[in-house]
Amino acid sequence: MVKSFMLHVSDLMREMKCDCFCWNSVHNSIHQESFYKMDCPFSNLWQTYLNATNCGLGHSMDSNEQSLKLLEENDVVCFARFEYKECRTKIPYLKKVENGYMAVYPHLSAYPKENEALIMKINEIILSHCGIHVTQNRIVYLNKEYIRKESLDLNELLCTSDKLFNKRNHLSKTIAECMDEVDIDLDRWIERTKEILNRTSITPVRTKQCTALRRCNYYPVCFDESNEPDDSILFFTTNQHKLDAYNRGIRHIHELPLNQIEGFRLQYAQYMASKTNKPFMDRAALKVWMKQIQYPISYLDFEWDTFAIPPYENMKPFDVLCFQYSLHVETQDGNLKHYNFFESKDCRRHFIEQLIQDLPKTGTILVYNMEGAEKLRLKQLASQFEEYREELDSICSRMVDLSKPFEAGLYYNSKMRGHYSLKSILPVFSKDVSYLDLDIQNGLNAVFAYRTYDDKDEEEKNEVKKAISTYCQMDTYAEYIVYHGLIEEVKNNA
Repeated sequence: MVKSFMLHVSDLMREMKCDCFCWNSVHNSIHQESFYKMDCPFSNLWQTYLNATNCGLGHSMDSNEQSLKLLEENDVVCFARFEYKECRTKIPYLKKVENGYMAVYPHLSAYPKENEALIMKINEIILSHCGIHVTQNRIVYLNKEYIRKESLDLNELLCTSDKLFNKRNHLSKTIAECMDEVDIDLDRWIERTKEILNRTSITPVRTKQCTALRRCNYYPVCFDESNEPDDSILFFTTNQHKLDAYNRGIRHIHELPLNQIEGFRLQYAQYMASKTNKPFMDRAALKVWMKQIQYPISYLDFEWDTFAIPPYENMKPFDVLCFQYSLHVETQDGNLKHYNFFESKDCRRHFIEQLIQDLPKTGTILVYNMEGAEKLRLKQLASQFEEYREELDSICSRMVDLSKPFEAGLYYNSKMRGHYSLKSILPVFSKDVSYLDLDIQNGLNAVFAYRTYDDKDEEEKNEVKKAISTYCQMDTYAEYIVYHGLIEEVKNNA
């Protein structure tokens, strides 16, 4: 007999993804910082936009009776709680309309997708069991093209629709049409989720879904790979046969039959490193790549935060704000000089001016994984400050991506264990320099520390600034070590 367990609609969503994900979310919960920096709660904004600042408000653990009473007493209720068979849900916005209620679902997103109709369908069923008839559903979402002026205009920032976005980010089917396509047995779904959550333990099973798009946060909880060999078949990049091979007892990449290898260049590099038990290098291709590097060499790295709601003029939803850069400049005689920038609040103009001043006017700018990062940041700044576009475009034109030799399979060391981040590659070229000695050891921690900066006293601010700057400085020094490590590899294998 399954014991009683109070759950939430979000648990049903997790169960649909994976039993282990569902179970771990309750029993091994990992705190997740928000990916976006918010200067005020999103709920404050959409409530103002919907004129719902003086409405009925639900509270955590409200009973159905309390929520129904709120609906009786108010034309609009926000955050009403309802329950069906010990499964609770929260409706962001309910408004009385002719013949029933309109439900509104605000999304901190520019493109709420058609799969959101599933949650709406679940909520509609739960509400119907409580005697509430939802006749209309709407979404509120962010206008991606909105450009903030001096003040925030909610009527331009937020949009309302009775449609959802398809995979191409176009408003297509109506919410009603999407909901009509949803067919669920909610009772069985609730009971199955309860059964999973009431288990004392759960046995994880590796599937492609564990690492699809991005690795599940609970992957290290489910699978301890610390004892796997460096050339483990599990680290074989984009190979569709590796899980089946692992289950058959294959442990090393070179043991996989050749007809099960897709043949990408990176896979070839991994296969050869595994087969020869030494680093693989395409020396000729690497020498060609190195020919483009010109002195002085600038090793550059930015830190930034992402704002879902644009906080400053000329910013769009989900724009980023760069608050830190580290720059090491190496001259041909081997001299290495460091430059640093760190500020809070709206430091965009000063960031641009200082960067232009610190960067040499000639030579290569080496950046690790630049296309979706530093280069994109500079293009965004150029669109916000047109007067600096020419200089910023010139900087972009001199950038060379240090990650390319690794991502393209020009060099691979099995010690990388299938990872290609700067932190994964640094130990291959240096035993003495490590991120593990730092107070802040990754970019996300740097961002989260930055978010608290303005709330601290001067002494604490100096500590945060030092920790973030030291981390960012490590990134550019690591670029220097990795580049020279590649030079040595080419020389030693001549």
